[in-house]
Amino acid sequence: MNSEKRIVVWLLGKAILFLLVSLLGTAIVLADETAAQAAELTETVKISSKKDPQGLTNLTDKNMATRYICAGGTSITIESDEPIAQVYLMIDRPVSGYLLSYGGTTYRCGENGFLHDYILLAEPTNRLNITFVDEKTAVCELHLFSQGETPEWVQKWQKPYEDADMLVLPTHADDEHLWFGGTMPYYGGELGYKVQVAYMTNHWGERYRPHELLNGLWKVGITAYPIISDFPDAYVDSLANAEAFYDRETILKWQVELLRRFKPEVVIAHDLEGEYGHGAHKLNASTILEAAPLAAEEKAFPELAKRYGIWELPKLYLHLYPENTVVMNWSIPLERFDGKTGFEMAVEGYGEHVSQHVYYFAVKESGKYDCRQFGLAYTTVGLDQAETPDFFQNVSAFSDEVNEETEQEESIQEQEQSTAASQESETENSENTQQSGIDESAVESVAETPEEEQDAEISESKDKKTKGLYLPIIVGAVVIVVVVVVMQLGRSKRKIR
Repeated sequence: MNSEKRIVVWLLGKAILFLLVSLLGTAIVLADETAAQAAELTETVKISSKKDPQGLTNLTDKNMATRYICAGGTSITIESDEPIAQVYLMIDRPVSGYLLSYGGTTYRCGENGFLHDYILLAEPTNRLNITFVDEKTAVCELHLFSQGETPEWVQKWQKPYEDADMLVLPTHADDEHLWFGGTMPYYGGELGYKVQVAYMTNHWGERYRPHELLNGLWKVGITAYPIISDFPDAYVDSLANAEAFYDRETILKWQVELLRRFKPEVVIAHDLEGEYGHGAHKLNASTILEAAPLAAEEKAFPELAKRYGIWELPKLYLHLYPENTVVMNWSIPLERFDGKTGFEMAVEGYGEHVSQHVYYFAVKESGKYDCRQFGLAYTTVGLDQAETPDFFQNVSAFSDEVNEETEQEESIQEQEQSTAASQESETENSENTQQSGIDESAVESVAETPEEEQDAEISESKDKKTKGLYLPIIVGAVVIVVVVVVMQLGRSKRKIR
């Protein structure tokens, strides 16, 4: 074999070696990615209860229509061959809390009142107890997972925002998708604005609808738990009847409280004509239009002003409002939802409201109830001017940014004013607190640590995946270089000859 052939064979051998290494690296990355996914252990665990054993199978039958109903003080024991690291409870009605015991420690959970409650355990365990403390508790479903990333359908709710960028005000569960279209998936899911949803009525009389409500919000990227009022759902055919049933002043006060509490830059609300004529929609829209200027007046509901301060709302949009109209573009592909548009996600969000599909309603981007059509009904920052519609046009400052700056300034001033005597006093108080509240502080510190570790693991997994994807590209480049070198060698030999 001459020297030219040996060079070619050597180069091809190197290329093949690089290709094999890259394939092996990709396989390892895929294996790591698969391993990072949490395994659902629900079907393999053993669940028992000495006090209330009847109906325990309802916890794991994957049917939201069935429930495990138990009296206060009932404890269920869960045993698993593989360590349990994550618990997901779907409760029928809000509870004051429940106790989770494992590893010799008892933790107070569920105090946020979330119907769909996710708990990351402080450490994996093969055995845990859940004790329900309310007089009566009904649990629809229980899911248990190993360590790793849970499926997307597991809802990990945050508390309602202390300060929101946008406040969305549907009257009923499903209105937020039907009439406001791509608002939530675009601004909350895609752009990451802090979107807080607050429902004027509740559906506790229809036990399936609160779960549909949560599923629909989660589907379109909302992660802050919604506000659900104490006002019951009822069909009223006119504004006058709605005002009589709900009491206009009570609803107005509730609206002012929402504005002052969340201090949104933008509010999205109903059509003044109630879309298809629903009196409660009309009431919701007319009261928020009245509440917008009142929220900035100290004399209006002074007890709320004392609690939250006042708030000058920058912008309020009403669905189908005939003045200062905008037509939103819900047809933009959204990266957060794998290229689906805001309109498509609104359709999927409404799709979670299965109980309502018996009616003629549908998310529409044309016609009488077009979910793209809005009007700027109230503004303190001027009218929209740009050709591209944007609910946040002319909003140059956000209340939470101002609050952060104020808090930082106050913190610096407090540090400058502190004295050696106060520091000694704080040290003594700290020692007393540690002695009297060891359990609570331990629970808080332990509960946060696994979440940080899990985030780190997920981040590391993503890094590995990214590196793995680069390998084939590098190998391809190497192969191209080899081919070019071989061709160049051949040309050089021909020239010499």
